[in-house]
Amino acid sequence: MKYVPPIARVQRFDKKFMWQYLTSFFTVNTCSELICFTIALICLTRDVSLIWRSMIAYILITCIVEIFGIYIARKSHNNTWIYNIFLLFETGFNSLMFSYLLGKYTRSKPLIVCGLALFLFLYVLGIIDHGFLFYNNFTYTIMSVIYVFFSLYYYYFLLKDECYINLKYSPEFWWVAGTLFFYFSTTVCNLLDEKLEKIMITKTENISYFIFQGLNIILYGCWGYSFICRRWETRRSVN
Repeated sequence: MKYVPPIARVQRFDKKFMWQYLTSFFTVNTCSELICFTIALICLTRDVSLIWRSMIAYILITCIVEIFGIYIARKSHNNTWIYNIFLLFETGFNSLMFSYLLGKYTRSKPLIVCGLALFLFLYVLGIIDHGFLFYNNFTYTIMSVIYVFFSLYYYYFLLKDECYINLKYSPEFWWVAGTLFFYFSTTVCNLLDEKLEKIMITKTENISYFIFQGLNIILYGCWGYSFICRRWETRRSVN
């Protein structure tokens, strides 16, 4: 057996440990978000619409929060305060996009403002009730229901639209599709959380963990494709 000096063994261990530590940040969720961010950066950087370009900033914030959340969870075992802060960004950016999408068909600002007012009211009540270190789950659920309503409302106008729209290449359609599927499904999962927690897939993870991973892939997959469609749409309009 080849003799390995003690210092070399420590260095080898440190390198292995560091590699495992760094790769542990690349989960299914963070990888899907990073891929979506890369697509957004490529497709939306020169977009003429500020609303679409803002998605780059939103997904970047999402990636930072997810990675930082993993880091904080290992240090203090409580990272919910980060997601309470992120909830404000999530609501702000998504409401901005829905205002833009619905604004093509109707006066969307009163509806969006009402939704934001309800969200902020429940958000403040939740923080007062159980503090900042517990996730504001009820507010998130209500926010999800609002997004489902906005999505269905958009599809209602889309069905009534007399202009021909090729849905296969419609960025708005795919953005709303991902949003509707994600927030509707997460709402159902949250309502059935107690039952889903009892269904263990592995020794440490229940079925909810894998469902939410799948939902994240669907959300950022639809969003990524919508960004690609937006890029194609912009090129066609320029040509």
